Amino acid sequence: MSETAAIIADSIGKTYYLGVNRRPVEALRHVSFEVKAGEVFAFLGLNGAGKTTTIKMLLDHARPSTGRCFLFGVDSQIPHSRTKVGYMPDLPNFYRFLTASELLDYFGRLHGLHKSERTTRSRRLFSLVGLEGRENEPLNGFSRGMLQRVGLAQALIGEPELLILDEPLGGLDPKGRYEFHAIISSLKAEGRTIFFSSHILDDAEKVADRVGIIHKGTLVASGSMAELVMQESGFEVELRHPPEPTSLHNFCASKGWSYTVSDSITSITVPHEENLTELMKFALDSNLQIYAVTPQRKTLEMAFISELEKWKQ
Repeated sequence: MSETAAIIADSIGKTYYLGVNRRPVEALRHVSFEVKAGEVFAFLGLNGAGKTTTIKMLLDHARPSTGRCFLFGVDSQIPHSRTKVGYMPDLPNFYRFLTASELLDYFGRLHGLHKSERTTRSRRLFSLVGLEGRENEPLNGFSRGMLQRVGLAQALIGEPELLILDEPLGGLDPKGRYEFHAIISSLKAEGRTIFFSSHILDDAEKVADRVGIIHKGTLVASGSMAELVMQESGFEVELRHPPEPTSLHNFCASKGWSYTVSDSITSITVPHEENLTELMKFALDSNLQIYAVTPQRKTLEMAFISELEKWKQ
């Protein structure tokens, strides 16, 4: 695999002109990010945030109004840049009269594969995406989730180094999403780079190495999962309190710490490590028994909502 960054978006923007008056609408505003070779990058945002528009820029399905995109160091407007890329669109729209096997054979032909190689790869891919035994059924009888699986198989038929997947989790049931996690992990282990857009945060958190969050056409955050999610956001401390816990609760209230009471246990949430030290000193001075100290960590959902809230301010 190339050591060059798999994707570079350099301040890309896109303006559409709508209606008879050619009213300008900015779909993207100076979006910049990099996807390293061999990593899984989740591109997250609400519906209409600009995820699909960004993907169109990467694949030269539409030209950016500003900025440039590069795939493995080659300008994405040059056709050669896409020879190592497999693409799965949102809502794949295939010839529904074909069987799944015929469709994959068709895409194998487009890649210039010999018949024996097309057969071998198709068999392996149908097993990988969970469609083994359904190969000879026509696509017009497939559910949306099954079509997503076929879409992933066709994106992989050329054995690409880079996979670009637009909302690959759409239409998948919980079992399908779990299997998708396993597929992404196996592809990463093979050294492939995966860029996928999604609004399903829980699934992205399970498989992504790094994340970009886009909102109303602007990239509002980008970084590793550790940078966005794993920071400590406080501690929960459980103390056994005395029959009259007034002094403890007054102390917490004076600091602005939230707490809950259950039987003889008070659970206190403190926001910072220095607060934890202060509470521990109070507990020891008051002869309170410490049951547990649990670090509280952000989820990807918390980080996502936090970034959107900043954008509102």
